[in-house]
Amino acid sequence: MESTLHQQISAMKQSLLDEGFVDGHFVELELLEDGDNLHFTEEIITLFFTDSARLIVDVEKELNNDPIDYSKVDKILHQFKGSSSSVGANRVRLQGTKLRESCKDGDVEGWKAALKQLKKEHATLKEKLDTYFQLVKQLGSEKKTVWHPNEGQVDMLAKNQLMKMAITKDEKVEFGHKEDMVKKGTGKEPGKVVTEEEAVKVVSDEESVQMVAK
Repeated sequence: MESTLHQQISAMKQSLLDEGFVDGHFVELELLEDGDNLHFTEEIITLFFTDSARLIVDVEKELNNDPIDYSKVDKILHQFKGSSSSVGANRVRLQGTKLRESCKDGDVEGWKAALKQLKKEHATLKEKLDTYFQLVKQLGSEKKTVWHPNEGQVDMLAKNQLMKMAITKDEKVEFGHKEDMVKKGTGKEPGKVVTEEEAVKVVSDEESVQMVAK
């Protein structure tokens, strides 16, 4: 059952990435989770949706004024861009940018269409992430937002992260809430980047070293 949930979560996250709903910033949020806060990403995303929904309402109110103060609209959308970028809400951010550009051009029909699409993208992302986090919660205390190398479930972005890791004898880094270790490569000196193949090998207690980002 747990393995099936892992597969569902991994597949859904990859789909969100492939379809552009989220980007690498979302993955980075998950990498910040640890044993003390397994729901860090969900909490940040919840705050984002609360804040971004308010900003969309504010923009709509400003655009309904006559005359429209486009400078106020631009400030709100600038804030919206920063908020959506920070959590990796990629398609929402892009649509917000389209709305901002239409407003700058004074293109009434353009910003009306862009606002409508922004609200749609925002609602769709919320629905998809609600489903994603529901699956994550089902794993309970065993949930891992980034699959560990020794489980053979490292997704593409996590692999890229691993390939940027460097070997050292004295320091360590945590992925999710477990410490991941790799075997010291033959002829590799501390501080050099390991290959993907080396990164996904499981170490023995006798010859383990740990990784830090270069």
